[in-house]
Amino acid sequence: MPFKTRAVVALSQEKVVLRQVTVPDPAPGEVVVRAEYSSISTGTERWVITGQFHAPGAKPMPHPMVPGYQKAGVIEALGAEVTGLHVGQRVFATTSRMADDEVLPGWGGHIEHSILPQREVIPLPEGLDPVKASALVLTQVGYNGGFRPPVKPGTPALVIGDGLVGQWLAQALRHRGARVVLAGRRADRLAIAAKWSADVTVNVRETPLEEVAKREAPAGFDIVADSVGTRASLEQIIPLAHHESHLVLNGYYREGENLLDIQLLHGREITTHAPAGWTRDRLIATLDLVAKDAMHVRELMTHIMPVEEASEAYDLVLRKPSEFLGICLKWQ
Repeated sequence: MPFKTRAVVALSQEKVVLRQVTVPDPAPGEVVVRAEYSSISTGTERWVITGQFHAPGAKPMPHPMVPGYQKAGVIEALGAEVTGLHVGQRVFATTSRMADDEVLPGWGGHIEHSILPQREVIPLPEGLDPVKASALVLTQVGYNGGFRPPVKPGTPALVIGDGLVGQWLAQALRHRGARVVLAGRRADRLAIAAKWSADVTVNVRETPLEEVAKREAPAGFDIVADSVGTRASLEQIIPLAHHESHLVLNGYYREGENLLDIQLLHGREITTHAPAGWTRDRLIATLDLVAKDAMHVRELMTHIMPVEEASEAYDLVLRKPSEFLGICLKWQ
């Protein structure tokens, strides 16, 4: 029998609430996961809720919807044919299927009881802080970008963007041996980056990137990586790359920001990487680094808020009345 559970619901582009929704019983091969913590993908979810996340020419996701795609929780039930998992096991989970007459799943991440295929459920190491696993999809986005270009010890790399993806991208590059310069515009986020994510931080409101490049990579950067997702940010960092370097496109390039003069790359023979989405193998590899404290998650969570304050959490995301970096919702 379908049953009621709580979910974060975007009623419109401006209003997000916590309310009851209906989910189905698990089908064969599906798992029921009760959320403990779910983390907001602050960039992507903002674009989704405000109708800016869609393929060129396609329609945005309709409202009302349940946004998000990442949570840590505990298995409450198993459908037939599920093997290798057990009730009470702490896991990471992504999306959810729904059976609601009014609310669409979106991706269905921020929901107390998720109904999802076993392939989207990953067991957590014993004793791992669930907050560290609650943002695994987005942490994996940074991992994916950071593991694309070749890296040698001391490889000079420039990351632009001081948000979560930029910081995890920088952490992945740094873990592989690169010397990472992270550029951004927010002093509070750069202070966190200086402690956990990068070798050098630069506030572009105070110091021109060109000045830093002359000091840190006088011959040009081997790797330039964008997590901002604008044409302007790309045009800012590409000239700082040397001949036959690597460009990582680790942002979401919405309509109006998704066109680039290819000659900028052609003239320097730059190899370009365009990572996107998630895979189970990459999630598991990222989780391994998180468990080993090679990638830092809790340290980037500036706000851990009870899910009853979901409206206030999304007000931060949509209207930015005050500074934040990572936002995690606590369900229990």
